[in-house]
Amino acid sequence: MMNFPIIMGITSGAAFLLGFLLIAHLRKINVIANRYLGLFIVTLGLTMLEIPLFYQNFHLKHPNIFELIGLVRFLTAPLLYISILYFTSLQSKFDKKILWHFLPFVFFLLFRFPFFITGKNIEFSFSVSRIVFFVLQIALPLQTIIYWYLSFSKLQKHIKYIRQFSSSTEQIDLSWLKYFLLILVIIIIAWLNLVFFNLENIIRFTPSLYLLSVFFLAYFSLQQKEIFDFNKNDLDELSTIKEYKRENPKRVSENRLNELDEKLRMLMNSEKVYLENDLSLPKLAKSMGASCNEASFVINELYGDNFYNFINKYRIGEAKILLLSEKYSQLNILGIAYESGFNSKTTFNTTFKKYIGLSPTEFVKSNAILEKKEA
Repeated sequence: MMNFPIIMGITSGAAFLLGFLLIAHLRKINVIANRYLGLFIVTLGLTMLEIPLFYQNFHLKHPNIFELIGLVRFLTAPLLYISILYFTSLQSKFDKKILWHFLPFVFFLLFRFPFFITGKNIEFSFSVSRIVFFVLQIALPLQTIIYWYLSFSKLQKHIKYIRQFSSSTEQIDLSWLKYFLLILVIIIIAWLNLVFFNLENIIRFTPSLYLLSVFFLAYFSLQQKEIFDFNKNDLDELSTIKEYKRENPKRVSENRLNELDEKLRMLMNSEKVYLENDLSLPKLAKSMGASCNEASFVINELYGDNFYNFINKYRIGEAKILLLSEKYSQLNILGIAYESGFNSKTTFNTTFKKYIGLSPTEFVKSNAILEKKEA
């Protein structure tokens, strides 16, 4: 157990460093989202710091500061959620509504204010004390669970939304944040164990888990590219796109719909714009002479699909041709993926199997066997 406070102290230091790097993000990418993520990591670092401080009897020497560090926990979950809100939002302006998320922290800060002034706890009757103790014990775990659910739901919606305008989502789908939330489940369980159960076996691996989670965040957060890398006009247009539903009223007239469909077919079949690795809805819309809203509606209405699936179906068709051509002997699977418009081998393999039912390698082998039989 002697290593416990040491590892937590190291982890806390690593969290502070990462937090400050994100707050002062030199690349100026996803600036507001990274600042809130940095603040989240700093509060996480303060939470971890409580343990080594406790072992140094800091709570006895400076009870007010130690109590304040404990209250900062009520900022941790809201800051992570707000960070995810900005990561997944087209707008990067400050929204006053987010201030409501800090209400629990302010409430408990005011509740503990007499302690900061007098150094003494408020005295209650026995029955009231039981209620107060219950609220204090359950408030933080309840807040954590609620914000975890809200954060996870927001990331799920983000994955669906970006497929309406991007043909390559692997670098902007924020899957690393989703995985971090799953890691947080284990951390929350370990934390609840410390609070309620104090099981020895779980306590032993908790510091290492905290340390690994900070390294995980450091690796992925610092290399995350801009989520919505578009100019202001494109962002304004994209913000008007709604999730397509069959019962939605038509946003384009019949004549305009047919005109845009003809342009779309020409771009896909003759010019093969889907081979552009960075093809996006705004780019396609400009080539069609349409707005993003119109281009999205044409794909939704006439092809019953989102932009991501629509483009990648064409890419898979191109990949099938390349895999059965002489080019396959000159290119590996990654080369075929790039030639077909994909940005990664993983996405190519996953998408290919989704539509064809076979991996690219299995597809080549099955066709080779078929050719032998026909010969």
